[in-house]
Amino acid sequence: MSNESHQHSVPLNSPVDPSVVRVLRVLDPIARSSKCEYFLAGATARDLILVNVHGLRPGRATRDIDFGIAVESWAQFELLKERLLATNEFSASRAHQRLIYADSNDGLSTPVDLIPFRGVASADGIIAWPPSRDIVMNVAGFEEALASSVVIEIETGLTAHVASVAGLTLLKLAAWVDRGLESNKDAADLYRLLTSYADAGNTDRLYEHELDLLEAVDFDMRLAGAELLGRDLVTICDTQILNQVRSVLALERNRERLVIDMVRTSTYAEATPFVERALSGFGRGLLRDNISSAGE
Repeated sequence: MSNESHQHSVPLNSPVDPSVVRVLRVLDPIARSSKCEYFLAGATARDLILVNVHGLRPGRATRDIDFGIAVESWAQFELLKERLLATNEFSASRAHQRLIYADSNDGLSTPVDLIPFRGVASADGIIAWPPSRDIVMNVAGFEEALASSVVIEIETGLTAHVASVAGLTLLKLAAWVDRGLESNKDAADLYRLLTSYADAGNTDRLYEHELDLLEAVDFDMRLAGAELLGRDLVTICDTQILNQVRSVLALERNRERLVIDMVRTSTYAEATPFVERALSGFGRGLLRDNISSAGE
């Protein structure tokens, strides 16, 4: 990846899911030689950061592996797919963005979603799949997720960019807006990211540099972390995407629906007041001016 030369890789605390390693062994050299920057997104990125790096508990299980692929044209994206298919380790599927990786070690197949962005996206972050262009997808925030990604050494000699917690939160908010009426999974992931942020490498930072956040919530690390995540999101967004995010949470009906969706995924009875406080704190963080550097 083009910016690995000046980024140190983050050490792992536990081994990565073998299916992720096997997919990356094939995809990484082909993406590099095709001059396609990429980052891992979705639940795979969530677990790499929260579980494999920071040692937190596993979240919602998923078999899909999601990649954001930066390309200048649809031709470049199609060539990447053709080169992956030519390995005979991937096969096509009916979904435009999906290939299926067949694992020769255990006979299992893994859906791999390749989401193109950059040169194929409109100014407002929409892609329309050729040739008919009737299937559209929102890729707003993908550039920010790549730019703020974390380099992880998956195994010796194999590093990959992985969306940071702030980057994942940005993508999950966009996904919730797009499909929140269909599924609660984006709300579940957002809730996990908000309430895990302090434990995802930010505990010392809160005590040493953001004590005001801790004091304001009676030292509840989850609530302080949620607001810190809002602040950090500000640091990775340009004005346009930040205004989009702020406008989502500015609507009371959106906040109410997001709280309801999050509560449905929680495991304790007093969830609603806590979820409301966490989301409010996150919203306060989003309204903060860009005055601090993002942490991971």
